[in-house]
Amino acid sequence: MPERIQVQASTVSSAQPDEIYALLVNSATYPLWSMIRYYESLRSGREGLHDVGALRLFKTNAITVMREEVTDVAPNERVGYTLLSGFPLLDYRSQTTLEKTTSGTRIIWESSFYPKYPLTAWYWRRLMAWVLRRLVKSLSETAENPERRLKILALAQGKTSMTKRVLRGECN
Repeated sequence: MPERIQVQASTVSSAQPDEIYALLVNSATYPLWSMIRYYESLRSGREGLHDVGALRLFKTNAITVMREEVTDVAPNERVGYTLLSGFPLLDYRSQTTLEKTTSGTRIIWESSFYPKYPLTAWYWRRLMAWVLRRLVKSLSETAENPERRLKILALAQGKTSMTKRVLRGECN
């Protein structure tokens, strides 16, 4: 088997860990702050919609559909998940950790995986590093904007599906 690929992106946000965590743990918020266009809950977690054991579906475009399972939830500290399908990647694991700093919170998004096709390792390393950089940047920026963050959390509260169009007012 080829070498396991590890990618990471991080940033320091002026937002507090609980403000970032509220967005991170609620999968229904992702289409409203990230490149994800659609979210659907396929199964609730052990103790709630977004808890450990939750199965979620994300779409980034008409072709890419990802299924993930939430594997770790520690309030105001971290969220972890595994990718079950959607990319030709094996044993994909990811964790986002929030570390309190004097100026706010360090967001660290780490993923590791094996490429299904070894000759594509360079491509997946670069693509996933780019994706993680975009995710930490947009998560940080959204959490730092109280009006936007609160609007997104209100729109996503208790929702089992969400589309990017909701934020633009195209749907109810």
